[in-house]
This record gives sequence, structure tokens and C-alpha cells, in this order.
Amino acid sequence: MASDPQTGTSSRKPSLSDVERSAARYLFAIAMLSGSGSDRVTTGELQKYLDVAPASVTGMISKLADRGLIEYEKYQGVTLTDRGETIATRAGWRFCVVSTFFDSVLGTTLDEEMAFDIGIVLPKRGVFRLRSLADSACLDLCPESNDDADRGVA
Repeated sequence: MASDPQTGTSSRKPSLSDVERSAARYLFAIAMLSGSGSDRVTTGELQKYLDVAPASVTGMISKLADRGLIEYEKYQGVTLTDRGETIATRAGWRFCVVSTFFDSVLGTTLDEEMAFDIGIVLPKRGVFRLRSLADSACLDLCPESNDDADRGVA
């Protein structure tokens, strides 16, 4: 694996295994709240969306910025870096597949946190298996419309 000597960051594609579940949840939340991906998200918006304490948001924002997954400007909010966006997209695709499977195959709706947690812990093969069983278009949150699923988004 190659590494950039100036930044110490790896040149390989980031994966969900690079970050723990809670960090992936924050990245996913930032992606959801930013809409087009270029809008800044405030820490207050994250706190409300994730229903967590302000100190939790502050701590995670610091960790994500240190890892190069977000850019943070005090009083201005956060945006995803390319690496952060890649991980958020993968987490979002997994979330979408799980939500769609439970809705279309099992006829039940999972709350967002449960669907996210299931999607993160399932092995890649499991997510692709659920996707094949669902046999329906993913929900609006899914990046699958860009054919990312066929290129190994999981």
C-alpha cells in the first residue's frame, strides 16, 4: 500500500473498515444533511439529526477531521472530503439495500439507525445477497442510480 509521505495518508480507496460504525454514521449524516455534498453542515444540525450530545459531535468532528474525512471550520460547519464522501456513499448504499430489503421482501420498515447498523455489520457478500433478493429499485437515498452497486460500492 502506497503512502503519501507529506500527509501520511494512504493512496488506496477508503473502506468502511477504515472507520468504526459511529464515525461512518456521522459521515452518512453529513452526506444526508449536505444534500449536494458541497453545502456545509453545522454541528447543531448533526446533533439534532443524530440525537446526540453536543460534546459527542465536537469529539467526533475532531476525530474525523484528524483522519482527513471531513473539513471543519469553526462556526462555519463541516464538509466531506473525497475520502469521507466515498465512505459515506458506501455506508449509504448499504443502508439503502437493508432498508429496501426489509421493506420490499419482509414488508416491514426499520428505523434509520437499525437499518444503518445492520448494513454496516453485514459482510459485503451479505449486502449483495440482500440486494439480489430485494429485486426492486433502492430508495431515493441510494447511489445505485449511478451503477455504483455493480462496481463494488459495498
